[in-house]
Amino acid sequence: MSSINERRFRLSRNIERKLLPDGTLLMKQTVRGEYLALRPDQQVLLDTFSGGPTVQEILQVQLLQKGHLKIRAFYDLVINALDKGFLVEGDAEPATTPATSYRWRVRWGATSAIGLSVAMILAGASALWSMPITLVHSWADWLTVLLFMMLALSLSNALAGCVLSGFGRLVSGVRVRVGWGIPFFAVNTSDAFMGGRLCEICVALQALATPFVVALGAMVWDSPSGLLAGWITVLMVGSPFGNTPAHRVLHAWCRKDYQLPRCAEKFMRSRMVSQLFKWNDSLREETYFLVYSTYAILWLGAAFRFASQLFDLQQMHMIQDWLRLDKPGAFWGPLAEFLAFVLLVGAPVVYLGLVLIRGLHRVAAARWFTAENSLDRKQAGGTRPSGGDILKFLQNTPLFSQLLAADLSQVANAMNYVRVHPGGWIIRENELGESLFVILGGKVEVLKENEAGEPRCVATLGRGDVFGEIALLDHVPRTASSRAVETTDLLTLSKADFERVLVSALGAAPIKSAVQVSAFLKRNPLFADWHPQPLIKLSNEFSFAEYKSGEVVIRENQPNDSFFLVYEGEFHVRKSGESRAILRAGDFCGEISLLRDTPATADVIAARTGRCLKLSKASFMRLVSQDFLTGLVIETTAETRMRERHAA
Repeated sequence: MSSINERRFRLSRNIERKLLPDGTLLMKQTVRGEYLALRPDQQVLLDTFSGGPTVQEILQVQLLQKGHLKIRAFYDLVINALDKGFLVEGDAEPATTPATSYRWRVRWGATSAIGLSVAMILAGASALWSMPITLVHSWADWLTVLLFMMLALSLSNALAGCVLSGFGRLVSGVRVRVGWGIPFFAVNTSDAFMGGRLCEICVALQALATPFVVALGAMVWDSPSGLLAGWITVLMVGSPFGNTPAHRVLHAWCRKDYQLPRCAEKFMRSRMVSQLFKWNDSLREETYFLVYSTYAILWLGAAFRFASQLFDLQQMHMIQDWLRLDKPGAFWGPLAEFLAFVLLVGAPVVYLGLVLIRGLHRVAAARWFTAENSLDRKQAGGTRPSGGDILKFLQNTPLFSQLLAADLSQVANAMNYVRVHPGGWIIRENELGESLFVILGGKVEVLKENEAGEPRCVATLGRGDVFGEIALLDHVPRTASSRAVETTDLLTLSKADFERVLVSALGAAPIKSAVQVSAFLKRNPLFADWHPQPLIKLSNEFSFAEYKSGEVVIRENQPNDSFFLVYEGEFHVRKSGESRAILRAGDFCGEISLLRDTPATADVIAARTGRCLKLSKASFMRLVSQDFLTGLVIETTAETRMRERHAA
């Protein structure tokens, strides 16, 4: 990040903007054809890039704003905008050849697109349903099928371009492409993103509906080859898998997040079955996932029915060809044909079976086949350190440093040693927890699944880090997965030994309190991007202080020796008897007198019963000196408050 921090970016001049009624801002990089969807807070942030301040300077100012982005989200947005060409460096725009775009002369809007598409689908579906499927055999008939499919896919793209032009958007990428092994006329309709959801739905719906017209035409012309081509093409564009018109319709219609990736297929493969066992757990994109999964199952059923009909039509013909062995090599043709149809019929069943098996295994593994239970069986190598080395190591680990020597010795003796090879799973999310882990050496990545079931790395742990205690203390499933990045040596403490030795020595409350404090600090913007280990260490230095309504926390013009972080409740800030501010959960006070080594500049009084996290002066000074960004934010806030109080 250091190289990015020192650079000065500005917004490109080649940007088109469109503000949606819900406040979402759509942006298009007109030269590169890239897109962004921004929330209001992200819009304000990007607008601050003027080419003057560095990225780090913008971040520092941004951290002082109420409701600012987290540091990780800040860098994600900056890097994404930079990669897509929305942010540029210097006065000159990067030399890029703009994509050639068109606006069809033949065009129609939303009402016509929806009406025409629905009519096409109903008429074509009626034709497909009423006419029996006839399997073709000659090369001429198969060539006719291919030509009908090329026509259907080409018309699908062309008419989608007409709808896109009707919304005032541009068609690009006009070319002949090969998809599904078939050459056809294709266009890029991604500019529908700038037209809004309705535009996306109408464009994709028109592309989906057009092959139905080919089926209708085949019925009118009494063409078995055309009808077969219509069936195949409808299944192709109606497939929920991949960037198909059907998936684009579902995605545009059901998603909540405007720039959500098309991830429902991943959800179906990874989480659909297990989510049925947790039906009371709501998901933000639940509608998108459930509608997609339902449609995908129906589509697989339709594909199975179609393939079964073809197989029924062909099986007698295949058997006859198989028995006709009067020519050399006649055996292999019918056999290959038979196997191809078996695969065609079996593919939907196999896919659904794999989804079901994977989902049930995921549910069962969380209880009976956990990753940590298999560690001892799967991992090998390494030598267990001596008891003295383990004892010395634990003395420098924050969670165990509070133990008396005798208790620490018991913990060291109860620890087991295991070596995990790169890529080895230590714990998996949602599994029942049976052990606490301490990293003796190596590196571990912490992964948390998003709603679709895609694992994302949220932290990296190293020597001395402790993980796995939350599940043991709160008796809840694992909240994240952990996997070895490199060869990693671990010390493990079983749940029974954890409760017998550690909880009995420290008590569940102090351990839980430390965890509670670290969780609260993690939610605070000051500490949101801290590494877990220093966060736990810092949480051990905080103590809870309770205040009743009207009780003074800091008194004006009196010495103050603590930094306060509001945990719950409300606290009034008063100077010379006049109310200046109200502090709520997450706000802090006391920093001015500590940084300036002066008496307090204002009263802080509890408005109602509340609690604060209290940090001693020595710990506070270590905090601001050790972490640059946190110290800078606290110092800048103190200076701002001083200016406001002097101005008042």
